[in-house]
Amino acid sequence: MPLKGVLLLARWPVLRGRRDLVDIDLLVRPLDIPTIGQILGTLGFEQTVRTSAGSTFASDQWPLSIDVHRQLFPHGLFRADTDELFARAELDESLFAAPIAHMSDEDLFAHLIGHFVKGRGRFPGDKSLDDIRWLLTQGCFRAEDADRLGEHLRDLGLKRAAGYVLGHASLSGESVASGVVRSLALSRLDRAAIAAANLGTDSNAGAPLWWTPHLLDQSLAAGSRSLLAHASEGTHRLVARARSATD
Repeated sequence: MPLKGVLLLARWPVLRGRRDLVDIDLLVRPLDIPTIGQILGTLGFEQTVRTSAGSTFASDQWPLSIDVHRQLFPHGLFRADTDELFARAELDESLFAAPIAHMSDEDLFAHLIGHFVKGRGRFPGDKSLDDIRWLLTQGCFRAEDADRLGEHLRDLGLKRAAGYVLGHASLSGESVASGVVRSLALSRLDRAAIAAANLGTDSNAGAPLWWTPHLLDQSLAAGSRSLLAHASEGTHRLVARARSATD
């Protein structure tokens, strides 16, 4: 399942030259990861990075690396089940030379929001935010779709993340975004988490702090778990680097 840039550029060729592409992101069912690795190996790619979320493959014969994800978001952030994403996708034979699982527009919208938060994107000019703006201008959604989108974002554990992104002043003119924020039915605790995320960002010269994605996870308990998973993976990576440096 192609994700983000490679999918957007294939669907809307007018973006070519306006939106850069630094790698190719693919979502793969966990059981298919070994097969994908073998296929890429036969094509001359080697695994260069491996994390809990997936692996990166690179080749001297190809200018872009390929990121193979087993989960849409790392460290247990949010609640986007890979098998459910594939169940909602449609087989598409028109966009690429081979058939692909075409992510639903609702899931694409959710992924762009979650990716902005996960990547600690900056307002108002981050590339991920530009992708959200683009999607909102392409007629994929209408104002009457706001309640359905809000329900979908809540189901994926993205209520706070969506409130943080879509409620920002940089998207104030987007009627669909405003409607979705209203439909999220944010609680006082949700609004407090969003306010804390904004306060932390403002105090850091507009750059979200490292814990911001976890603060905007589906709940404080879930955010604590994803934060611990993130910290544990980072610690293991540092230890591995230290060991390799001393070998």
